Amino acid sequence: MKTKFFYLAVALATTSMLGYTESAGAQALIVEEDVSVTEVLPGKPRYYSDSHKNNWFISLGAGGQTFFTEHTGDAQYTLAMDFAVGKWISPFLGFRLSAMGGALHTNWPYAEGVMTHMRYAALYGDLMWNMFNTFHGYNERRVFSIIPFIGIGGIYSFHNTPYGRETYAFPLTAGIKLNFRLSHYVDFFLEGRGNLIGDHFNGIVEGTEVESVVSAIGGFSIKFGKDRFKAYDAYADQLMINQLNDKVNMLRSQLNECESREVECPPCPEPVVEEVTVVEPAGCNQELTGVVRFTINSAVVSNEEMVNVYNIAQWLKSNPSCNISVIGYADKDTGTPEYNKQLSQRRAESVVKLLTEKYNIDKKRVQIVANGSDSQLYPQNNNWNRIVVFAGSAQ
Repeated sequence: MKTKFFYLAVALATTSMLGYTESAGAQALIVEEDVSVTEVLPGKPRYYSDSHKNNWFISLGAGGQTFFTEHTGDAQYTLAMDFAVGKWISPFLGFRLSAMGGALHTNWPYAEGVMTHMRYAALYGDLMWNMFNTFHGYNERRVFSIIPFIGIGGIYSFHNTPYGRETYAFPLTAGIKLNFRLSHYVDFFLEGRGNLIGDHFNGIVEGTEVESVVSAIGGFSIKFGKDRFKAYDAYADQLMINQLNDKVNMLRSQLNECESREVECPPCPEPVVEEVTVVEPAGCNQELTGVVRFTINSAVVSNEEMVNVYNIAQWLKSNPSCNISVIGYADKDTGTPEYNKQLSQRRAESVVKLLTEKYNIDKKRVQIVANGSDSQLYPQNNNWNRIVVFAGSAQ
């Protein structure tokens, strides 16, 4: 039996799976004035799912298989069927239970004109690794992915032509899956699998010490859940918290200084009636402090950012003579300039849609500006540029 290439594939897949680790680091920093800060060092974004119901899938496939055993001659191919249920626990790792079965033929005839065959059913538990998400970053819309897997299972044979007895085995299994994204809920895949089974599986114990069922199938996967994984940049959020804490400490120091200062009260002057000049409030032409942040490659306004959209809507209602520009940006390190231009346009449109439909702001008062990644408001941190900002203007 020619098994050298299969052993090599199993060894490579096992080494790659065990060699994958995800690094992160953090250190603690205590600030005086009763304000404590935990400083998170720069690193990869963390990913999470809003619900345990997301990222489950079922798949159904069919293809061909062959049985390598002591018998010599050309390989005999039969139909292979596969059904699997699994879940991605992160953008990088997932697990599944796969059920396979069919008939296996060998080249050793049982009698004149009768081919030796046996039927089998197998159940495998597989650990899957998404190579593209690991090395190129998570992208839910990525069309093509390579997914190696390894696992262990149980296999049961029956209806053995020459021996008529049942056999059991617990094989090691490995393979590789080529995944093609068709939509948010459907994938197409091509998959090759091989396993290592003891010599007794076909009822004959002689010659080769290891037997193997090798299969190649294609099929479809149905994915469940409205949302996939979301990114959380702890480093960017911690920088914002640190800035706020610094401001609190500065204000507290100024307050302590004012309270300790001795002030003599001057003589009270005679009351003088003066003409009061009414100072008009700040005009419409101003940069507003509110921003709406987005996750990587997303134009969906999260629940956490809805309060910023609400504040802008209230400003527009309180200043009916003012208009507003909704300016979208994208980070320059992800995607092409043309794609980032479109992404910043979609981000601005998502915010405008909330202002006009949810908060009833007149569309004529809102202007969309898509700056893409040609300009970066925060060059010191690329992740901060996945935002929408606002600027007021007079009608």
